Amino acid sequence: MPKKVLIVSSYAPPTITGGPKIIYNLLKGLPVNSYIILTSFFGIDNVSAKIGSWLPGKYIFYDNIKADKKSFDFNENKRSTIITRSLIMRLKYLAKRVKFVRNIIGIPIIFKQISSIVHQGKRSVDNENVDALFGFSDYGPALIGTYLIHKATKKPYFVCMFDLYKGNIFPFPGGIMARIFELKIFRKATKIMVNNYGILNYYKKRYGKDITDKIVVIPNATYPDPYLKLQTPFNPKPPYTILFTGAVYWPQIGSLKNLVKAVNEIDDLDIRLKIYSPSPRDYLKKVGISESNKVSIDVAPPQDMPKIQSQADILFLPLAWNTKSQGIVDTATPAKMTDYLISGRPILVHAPASTYLVEYARENDFGAVVDEENIEALKASIRSILTNKRYADRLVKNAQDTFYRNHHIEKSIRLFRSFIA
Repeated sequence: MPKKVLIVSSYAPPTITGGPKIIYNLLKGLPVNSYIILTSFFGIDNVSAKIGSWLPGKYIFYDNIKADKKSFDFNENKRSTIITRSLIMRLKYLAKRVKFVRNIIGIPIIFKQISSIVHQGKRSVDNENVDALFGFSDYGPALIGTYLIHKATKKPYFVCMFDLYKGNIFPFPGGIMARIFELKIFRKATKIMVNNYGILNYYKKRYGKDITDKIVVIPNATYPDPYLKLQTPFNPKPPYTILFTGAVYWPQIGSLKNLVKAVNEIDDLDIRLKIYSPSPRDYLKKVGISESNKVSIDVAPPQDMPKIQSQADILFLPLAWNTKSQGIVDTATPAKMTDYLISGRPILVHAPASTYLVEYARENDFGAVVDEENIEALKASIRSILTNKRYADRLVKNAQDTFYRNHHIEKSIRLFRSFIA
């Protein structure tokens, strides 16, 4: 393993979403002086900054070079910073939702971001004696920035692809830049990390042997201990709870709305849907997900997730139909899946039959699968899990077997350290 690695990521811990959580799990156990995080100060929302999990290593913020982790203290002396950050986050959500605003501000923002990453990245390589670079996938700046830092410093680099890059849905001009840069980035990378064989096979068809020979599959992983000490036998009692945790965005929205409809239509069982998400409530309302007498929306720190998930009766794992990028949906394995597998609670997968998630769930029989947009089928599956304990217990056992076989953090850390050796 290189003596010191510069981690380049637009979205780093403590941000409460899947990618940063994976970064946190992989880096948490590394020596503090073996890595530096180059990330965005204003990309860390206030909720994540306050309740999320920070890595112990050094942070450098390419968009606020004078800041450090202490700049996120939530006290009166920092009130102006909190207000400024809140304003920037609101502008980001506005840009995501209004195409005209997105197109107007997209070009200068992405070029400024890449320029800042490259400038601070080159300084970090020189000042911190960095031996190698590691870029984590985002909507472009971190991947392109890593590639350009390499070009300037000649340091070797690795990349991690949480999702597909070219073909993803990005703010303008992110999609254009993905088409220009993806193959360039892959060709110069020492190795490419992906989290499932669906992505590997996708890139094999797209680019062939020269690129896929560099690809290593390291599945998403987590620590089992926080879950194991909380587990009790599955014994559902009314009111029954179906749980979804994590950010809500376009790859899952349609499927999550199907669940809301199914829960509202079930009148022979007392069922509640609980959504724990860092996504703003006004955004959730905009996409058609609102609180009601059967649906609640809340937010909680990552360290509370084992307790929250272990108390549910069903854990919901969705991917949507008819999205703007079928490739992304077909190759995704959401980070929350790993937590769900070890939680001791049955999983309900609601996703298209074409997805790797459905293939993986069926291959390992770790969850009930509804692979069509059929509300009646979804309701029937919910009833089967809640009323057929033998069936639910089988799903739980298979899920935990799958976790220990493929998703235990100790195995992934060994693979990760070998990957960057």
